[in-house]
Amino acid sequence: MSLETTIASLVTAANNLTTAVNGKIGSINSTMATALAQFNEWRNLKDVEGDPAALGTIRRNLLQGHIYGTGGTHVPSAKGDFVATDLGSGENVFIHFKIPLNVNVNSEMFWFNIKGYSYGTAKIIEETLVGYCYHPGRRLQSVSTFGNMTPGIYVDDNGNIVMRILVPSIYFTTLRIDTMRVGNGRLFALGDLKTKLSLTETVVFGLEG
Repeated sequence: MSLETTIASLVTAANNLTTAVNGKIGSINSTMATALAQFNEWRNLKDVEGDPAALGTIRRNLLQGHIYGTGGTHVPSAKGDFVATDLGSGENVFIHFKIPLNVNVNSEMFWFNIKGYSYGTAKIIEETLVGYCYHPGRRLQSVSTFGNMTPGIYVDDNGNIVMRILVPSIYFTTLRIDTMRVGNGRLFALGDLKTKLSLTETVVFGLEG
């Protein structure tokens, strides 16, 4: 067999192998997408206590993370569902949580419980915040809050419902959030809450985050 024939045979074999592999990629991608969807469904339901469609059902660990510092004495650093933010200070830091509710669109009630420990403040974080995003009146109503970290709820300039807590000293602050399906509200899902750190009482979120 000549060298040219050998090379041609190798090229043909390589092309055939490439075609066979390409034919499998679609199947592999489909299998992986199915597996990922199944994992996400399991992850989203594993912390649910009760029937997801029933009122009073709780989802644990909707959001969780740690804030080491936000500048000043301690380097900006965060983990989990928080983004490291340099505020130039770690004192009197507001943590804002955007709920996927907007007064221009939604009419839903909500319940959230924020738990954690602020080492820098030497306090337990134990906050409960409830309210009603009321679309017909374009307002937030029937609000109630309870806790150690000056919990509050407000509507930002884009109509988003935003919860906040005030941490006197953010150094080594760890927290998580649980949610309950109440009234005419939904059972919020993982990834629904968006966060921002600031030294101001209010911030503005985009419509998507």
